[in-house]
Amino acid sequence: MEILSLLQCHLGLILFNRPKGIEVTNHKVKTYLAAHQWFSKNAEIYQSDRLHSFEIISKKCTEVMDVERVGIWFFSMDHESIQEEITFIRDGQSTQGAILERSDFPVYFKRIKEEGIVLTRDTFKEPFSSSALEDYMTSRGVHAILDVPIFSDGALIGIVSIEKQGIPRDWDEPDICFATVFSDFIARIIEAEKRHSFEATLQNKIENLQDHLRKKIEKLTESNLSLDFALDSAQIGKWDWDVKTNSLKLSGSWFTKLGFYIDERPSTFETFKSVLHPEDMERVLKEIEENVSGNKLIFESRYRMMTKNGDVQWCLDRGMVIARDEDGKPTKMIGLNVDITPLMKYEEAVVQSEKQLKSMISSLPTAVAMFDKDLNYLAFSSKWHKEWSSFTQAEEGRSVKNLIQEKWIATMDRVLKGENVGQEEELVEVGDGKQFWIRWAMRPWVDARGDIGGIIFLAEDISKRKEAEMYLTQSSKLSALGEMAGGIAHEINNPLSIIKGYVDLLKRHNVRKTLSPQTLDQYIGKIDQTVSRISKIVSGMKKFSRETSQDEKVNYSITKIIEETLDICQEKINNHGTIINIEYPKHAIEVLCRPVEISQVLLNLINNSFQAISPTEYSWIKITFHENDESVSIKIVDSGKSISSDIKNKLFQPFFTTKEIGVGTGLGLSISRGIIEEHGGKLYFKEGEPSTTFIVELPKV
Repeated sequence: MEILSLLQCHLGLILFNRPKGIEVTNHKVKTYLAAHQWFSKNAEIYQSDRLHSFEIISKKCTEVMDVERVGIWFFSMDHESIQEEITFIRDGQSTQGAILERSDFPVYFKRIKEEGIVLTRDTFKEPFSSSALEDYMTSRGVHAILDVPIFSDGALIGIVSIEKQGIPRDWDEPDICFATVFSDFIARIIEAEKRHSFEATLQNKIENLQDHLRKKIEKLTESNLSLDFALDSAQIGKWDWDVKTNSLKLSGSWFTKLGFYIDERPSTFETFKSVLHPEDMERVLKEIEENVSGNKLIFESRYRMMTKNGDVQWCLDRGMVIARDEDGKPTKMIGLNVDITPLMKYEEAVVQSEKQLKSMISSLPTAVAMFDKDLNYLAFSSKWHKEWSSFTQAEEGRSVKNLIQEKWIATMDRVLKGENVGQEEELVEVGDGKQFWIRWAMRPWVDARGDIGGIIFLAEDISKRKEAEMYLTQSSKLSALGEMAGGIAHEINNPLSIIKGYVDLLKRHNVRKTLSPQTLDQYIGKIDQTVSRISKIVSGMKKFSRETSQDEKVNYSITKIIEETLDICQEKINNHGTIINIEYPKHAIEVLCRPVEISQVLLNLINNSFQAISPTEYSWIKITFHENDESVSIKIVDSGKSISSDIKNKLFQPFFTTKEIGVGTGLGLSISRGIIEEHGGKLYFKEGEPSTTFIVELPKV
């Protein structure tokens, strides 16, 4: 289940990294992610027998991948044939039992072994093996196949065959990724079946022993049955060691579980040593000596023994001291010897799976790390180690609790409670004050029991992309300012002419000696007002042209934003005969925003309207406000006709423009929408209006 959770995040990355506008891939990846969640949470899969579980997940696979047939096949022990466990057929009956021989399909068997994944878009145009396999495809109407290997304990045991009927199929990366997860899920079902079998066998032995012991105790006063009967039934060896004489008594089951007859070898310590695995001999004898010479009550050891036919048998040996001499030294010990070979094989399989998981994470092309519930590193990709190790000291087994900010610890706590969290872009500070723009996501991973086992953390450094976006935004802003430059020059030139007129009057009065204090005060007041007007215009231009994308958002009057925007553009618009009609709200409305960015959006919309309608004889622009409990809408309407349907679908695409070459960049509306959405609002063209109408919606404070 850990691998399933990891590849869910990988599919999430495919979704993150998709090109804008590719909604088909978006829908497909989301469908596959939902299927992965369905696999991990569907209790019926884990509670059913193997065949029914395969039928449930195969049916789900046909639905989400939109195919007609999904088959699960397993190789024979010698890999000379492959047999159909089940093939689920959409709108039909499942089939079982078909067998394909290597001798009939040599090329196919070779490709599965060497290439792993075998796929073809159209089997009728792209034959890849033999006429026999082509007959198989033709008879079943299969046009396209995607065959993925099933591995268990590192060995190839079968394939998942995904087959499309009727039409060809182009298999893409999400298809292959989902099919790989599907095959791995089947392998996990098989491994779980093996594990349950091993556990059930061991549990059955223990239960049998307990049952026999209970019955033995109950009947001990009535019969002379020996405990050996129970132990022999469970094939658990018993030993009785006289430490002083070094006399060792071994039960019959101790011999028979190793394949010996009861009287085939003497019951001595030398016999015990003769079947000990050579590599474990020194360690086990040392453990026995330490137990005898110390004050330990219980002796316990795991070691290997050699059976009569030369096989290795893993054993758990557990004994205790039952007698001591007057000095307290052990004189007698008894114990049991249990075959735990199946359990050891399972533990080895778990270790191998963990190695495969860590290898897979290490080779991922993105920065990803896996943590346990205590936030200790379990595994991480090479890119994570390269980009983040200097800040989080990436090392297997190391905790990050004391290495990262409290904010991230709190976020991880939320994920451990089951939340999926992330940000498309966020400015973070790490280390010695260094800042990065990152896109990140955290997901919980679940263990085989369905419990949350820890966190998958993906983090992508998008600083370069963010710098490019900020550059484009600033360029668009300056472009809009440049388009209004003529009006701004006129706006400043008029006040300068007024100042020049009053200066000439002062000179004339001075020459004639007719300048009274009252007249001087009047002229100075007019000049001061005019200078303030120029100062306001210059201040607005300076404020507007500054880079503000990283400024903190503040509560700001929407009316004041409109007034500051008109300071820049109104003079030019009025000089061309266009009327601007503004219906201000009746009371103060504030929004949480970066005021210059909202002004940039409004200037872009007003400028677009002006350029579209200025050639007409009677042109006007109207700005109105509407509000509800949660938001305020700014409606910008002009005297032009509404936009045609073929153009409106492209309005917000980057670099699309209807203006002449050299006028505008084609980025204004695209960047404006991005700014408004970053503020939690909406920017859209309103259809069904007789005149061109754009709406800006912003949440109120």
